[in-house]
Amino acid sequence: MKLSTTMTTIGVALATVAWLCGGAVVKAQDEPEGTERKTAFKLYRWQEDYSTLAGKQLSGWESLKYIPLGEGTGAFLSLGGELRYRLDGYDRYLFGLGRSGTAWASSQERVLQHVDLHWSAFRAFVQFDAATEDGRPVQRAFDRSSPDLRNGFVDWALPAGNGKLTLRGGRQELWLGPSRWLAVRDPTNLRRSFDGGLAEYDDAALTLRGFAARPVDITPGLFDDAGNGAESFRGGYMTLKSPLGLPGTLDLYGYTKQQDSASYRRGTAREDRWTAGGRLAMKWRGFEIAAEAAKQGGSFGGAAIDAVGAFADIGKRLTPIALGGPPITPKLGLRGHYGSGDSNLKDATFRTFVAAYPAASIVSEMSLISASNLINLQPYLQLFVGPKLTLGASWNVLRKATIADSVYGPSNTLITAKTSTSRDVAQIAQLDMVWDASALLQLHALYSHVYAGGYVVAAGGRDFDYYRLQLMARW
Repeated sequence: MKLSTTMTTIGVALATVAWLCGGAVVKAQDEPEGTERKTAFKLYRWQEDYSTLAGKQLSGWESLKYIPLGEGTGAFLSLGGELRYRLDGYDRYLFGLGRSGTAWASSQERVLQHVDLHWSAFRAFVQFDAATEDGRPVQRAFDRSSPDLRNGFVDWALPAGNGKLTLRGGRQELWLGPSRWLAVRDPTNLRRSFDGGLAEYDDAALTLRGFAARPVDITPGLFDDAGNGAESFRGGYMTLKSPLGLPGTLDLYGYTKQQDSASYRRGTAREDRWTAGGRLAMKWRGFEIAAEAAKQGGSFGGAAIDAVGAFADIGKRLTPIALGGPPITPKLGLRGHYGSGDSNLKDATFRTFVAAYPAASIVSEMSLISASNLINLQPYLQLFVGPKLTLGASWNVLRKATIADSVYGPSNTLITAKTSTSRDVAQIAQLDMVWDASALLQLHALYSHVYAGGYVVAAGGRDFDYYRLQLMARW
């Protein structure tokens, strides 16, 4: 039996079990502020803490979350995992451009399993993953692999002043904060992780993080992933809680990313890029607001980098509507991105903004376009139907920031129409649904129609459709 068939069979079985299981639910770590939808577990599983289950009568999945190790020691194990099936379909992929620009569907399965050991101030977290994919014309490294180590770190927590100091070393997902330019890359089968160290101070008023690490290269063999010696990432990240009494958080950060080789419209060269920026998230007079801006400098080959990027999302929940079933709470919002582009490909200043390690879906759910040389506006409507179902509709407008630079697709794929002066890239109409069927099971469905803009048409592109069906069981 093929690995994909086996994993799908296991997934159906686990999903059935998850459907039948109950249990308390907690707010997911990465839900937007005010989101009423709840899930049983966090996106970053190493952030979960089940020490509160000590001494309680456990039932169902809770018996895996707190396994005491010796009476009176305070040590315990926590076990958990995830199995996800996902189907992505394109007609045609990426406007019909490139080797993958045909109609195809990708069937993906992944398994995550972790063990979390707590013993006084000491903690060790290990997470393994395995993934398979069928149907993609050109295979990506981060969608298929035999079992490998995705997280494997130890940390030591010490009292410090009014808070706690945590020192961590090893392979880790390196979540620093909710910055738009840094993400774990969860939509792909295999998530992003780093080899390195992190120091974190946390108290009631602020969190400080300093780090130095290298991204992990994913290869298809058994336990063969290794740190990328040609790339490094280091810096600091600070979160102020309720700054100046405001009902929200303020993040400030600065970091550098060095690569032996990077490719853009103007060419390929060594890059040493620093980013400094901030992010404000708050609720104000019924509005939910997030805004972020960043400045970049450094060097790309012989050129000096001078780039800026920005993101904003403002939304407001309206009065719930009662139609005889669960209450329906509408939310209207507008989000947008700006990433500067290279206005002159031959001068000594390189102005293309590049997010350091963004989500593949930073601008659109089908991982279509990156936030480089881009102006993007997206009005949206969400309907929160009770605590478990979210329906969404949006219209996404994408335009080039500068004429001279290219459009940057997934994994820095360049879409170039050398003779075109059009700034119109695309417009995307999207419908989506997220249903937390139980504490352990989630279903996500999505459909988009992508209208090719004048620049993409000049490059040989055309309109296309995208759809997704994802079933995820977590325990």
